Amino acid sequence: MAEHNELYLGYATDKAVTPFMQKFLEALDEEKLMMSKCTSCGTEFLPPRQHCQKCLSQCDLAEFTETEAKIRSFVIVDFAPESLSSKAPYVVAIGEFPSGKRLTAHITNLMSMPEVGMTLKLGYEHIDDKKLTYKWLV
Repeated sequence: MAEHNELYLGYATDKAVTPFMQKFLEALDEEKLMMSKCTSCGTEFLPPRQHCQKCLSQCDLAEFTETEAKIRSFVIVDFAPESLSSKAPYVVAIGEFPSGKRLTAHITNLMSMPEVGMTLKLGYEHIDDKKLTYKWLV
């Protein structure tokens, strides 16, 4: 019989991670979101990347301070994968910050149908001692 593992939408602090990712997780634990910036060409990435996808140089982490975004796009997931079926239906949205950077996350506290242009606020959740994530709040 196949073993079923719980899937969560976030980051685990008990996995083997690079020093770069460790810094990202430590900031997330303090409810700070980090982006990355290429040390050669200056391209910024959110969520962060350790290496630039344009020039393949190293990236450094920097705190991302914007906390409000607008819904750029969203999807309502009715037929979720087995690991998330208990959460269905749920909403995943792409939020666009005033800087133009975009971030994909779940909206966890909807009271009505989402709409493109709706204001989102960045939130954080500690699922347990070893699991944490960011999410959208309306």
